[in-house]
Amino acid sequence: MITLLYVHGFNSSELSFKSQQLKARMQHLGLEKYFLCPRLPWQPAKAIQLLEDIIEEHHEKGHKVALVGSSLGGFYSTYLSIKYDLHAVLVNPAVEAPVLLRHYLGEQINPYTNEIYELAEVHMEELERLVCSDYDPQKVWLMVQEQDEVLNYKAALERFANVQRVTCETGGDHSFIGFERFIDDILRFVGFRNEF
Repeated sequence: MITLLYVHGFNSSELSFKSQQLKARMQHLGLEKYFLCPRLPWQPAKAIQLLEDIIEEHHEKGHKVALVGSSLGGFYSTYLSIKYDLHAVLVNPAVEAPVLLRHYLGEQINPYTNEIYELAEVHMEELERLVCSDYDPQKVWLMVQEQDEVLNYKAALERFANVQRVTCETGGDHSFIGFERFIDDILRFVGFRNEF
């Protein structure tokens, strides 16, 4: 069986809307024990270490893992997909994270957890170490909406120009409006094919 690991974005948490939609659908299908969405540390290196520990623990038990990553979680998921050869669904991914997050240097507050912290240049360097390009075009599904108010969707289309599955919608926003329309297809894409 496959464990679906949802990787939330910057200043988000395990309570993100898309995460909750995925969790609810998997519960409805009796698959709730195969869903994971950990609360990630805000420091990139610590977040990646936590995710790697989860993936490696599952692999040691002979279990497969697949990823759904949103925004910064899409950036993390790209790195993890390449490192561990995993299927990954990238939802409005922050492909230029080391540049984009420089606009947020300084004090931050996570609206989900109320945690206050200081984002610094050292954290941008941690992000830069995660930049990689050698992805498997058959294992990535890119999902973007053109009216994303946070990220330039064209950067993601350019970064993943070779992927075989792309959903690019006019309108929408950074949250990816109507994400629930794709949940069953996402589950099939990552390997849940006999549960419907």
